[in-house]
Amino acid sequence: MLSDMLSKTVIGLAALIALGGIDQLPTFANRVVHTSPVSVIAAGIEASRAPMESTISLASASPGQEFVDSFVRSPGLLGRMLSGDTCNYASYKADWIVPGDRINLRVFVDSGSGSERYERRDLSGIFSVDRNGEIALPAIGRMYAAERPLACLEEPIAKALETEMGIAAKVTASFDTRPPVLIQGMVIAPGSYEYTPNLTVTALLVKAGASGSSADSALYRSLYARRQELRTLRAELLLKSARLSAQRAGAKDLSLSPGKLEDLRGALGRERIESEVAVLQAARAEQALRAARATSARAEVDATLAMAMKRRALVQARFDDLRSRRDALDLELAEACRGRCGSIRRYDELRFDNLSSRLSDLDLTLQEAESRVAKARHAIVSHNRTIELHLGESDSDLALAIAETLGALGALDAEIVSVDSQILHLGASTGHVVRVARRRGSEVLTFDVSDDAPLLPGDTVTVARASNENIGLTAGLDN
Repeated sequence: MLSDMLSKTVIGLAALIALGGIDQLPTFANRVVHTSPVSVIAAGIEASRAPMESTISLASASPGQEFVDSFVRSPGLLGRMLSGDTCNYASYKADWIVPGDRINLRVFVDSGSGSERYERRDLSGIFSVDRNGEIALPAIGRMYAAERPLACLEEPIAKALETEMGIAAKVTASFDTRPPVLIQGMVIAPGSYEYTPNLTVTALLVKAGASGSSADSALYRSLYARRQELRTLRAELLLKSARLSAQRAGAKDLSLSPGKLEDLRGALGRERIESEVAVLQAARAEQALRAARATSARAEVDATLAMAMKRRALVQARFDDLRSRRDALDLELAEACRGRCGSIRRYDELRFDNLSSRLSDLDLTLQEAESRVAKARHAIVSHNRTIELHLGESDSDLALAIAETLGALGALDAEIVSVDSQILHLGASTGHVVRVARRRGSEVLTFDVSDDAPLLPGDTVTVARASNENIGLTAGLDN
């Protein structure tokens, strides 16, 4: 019976090595049931390899070796098949979970009707990854979370909730905070610095100030404070330029991308952004009020023109009527003997003279009506020119303000570059070696890197003076 058990154990071990590789046996031993013979053998192999692997150090690795690949490799095929983890591990290493991360997990489930989805607050929350790479989750217990991309944590948690609680949940994961990057050694300001995406050794050295023999910490702090002040002023000018551009274009908001808007909020604060939006809204309200006044004035001038034209039309109709009557009477008198046809004809001559006099008066009235029409039309032309002139002046003022802001931005950028170069020159060293210590599971790997190497959350960076034998190595890494 014992021989049968050992035979089955050997067969199972061979299958594991064939599918997942011998390097995956320790990982698989931590995930399978501890009472199985496979887990006992895998644990024994891991224990036998532990003393040898604990001494691993990449400090003496060849210059061509890529230090990013020294991070923990993804689980083997068999391990992912058994755990149900089908996530793509080919992602940027900085997005992987490391010990010290605080992860914000939100669990959503469908309502009974299936038409709505609500959040399970009792299962959601912010959870810390301990030094062993595990997180403690409600209703699930402790779960290994490290050594995988953040997006690859959602599906295993959802499957665990379905297994443990029988609920079909949608899980979203995001980083709440990440472990800081520590720097020590030949720097002016050693300590911990917040990890930012795409953080490199050069950026960290600029923040901490790589110390040389003639470095002045007081000058460095002054330059660093000046740089922060200049960056704040630059953010102010960027916000002002965005507001002026939006005001000139007649936009309702600042028309900034979400990334730029978030950067400005981080540099200036939410209240400052809201105040600039309020200024934009006030400017839009003033423009709307001026447009309403212009429209009202134009409507009044149009009404004056319409009245003048109507009066002119009435006077012209009356004038035409009297002139037709006078012409008819003149024709009638011409056919008779004017002045020699008795008293009746003399009365018609008096009527003719009266009509001629009235026509003269109406002609003056018609000329006055024509003058009013011309005056109203001139008022409309003058009004339009005034509006165009005002709009042109406003647009010219805004364009000038935008140009001045952009000019100030250019000057600030030049000054920021100058201050950065002074900081970099102040912190420059004739020769230094940068060594990174990175946790890999229960081990800590150390290796030398070049100044343009990327860093990961939780890294510990040590800057030391380069010896003669290391100067060539550092130059090779830089190349």
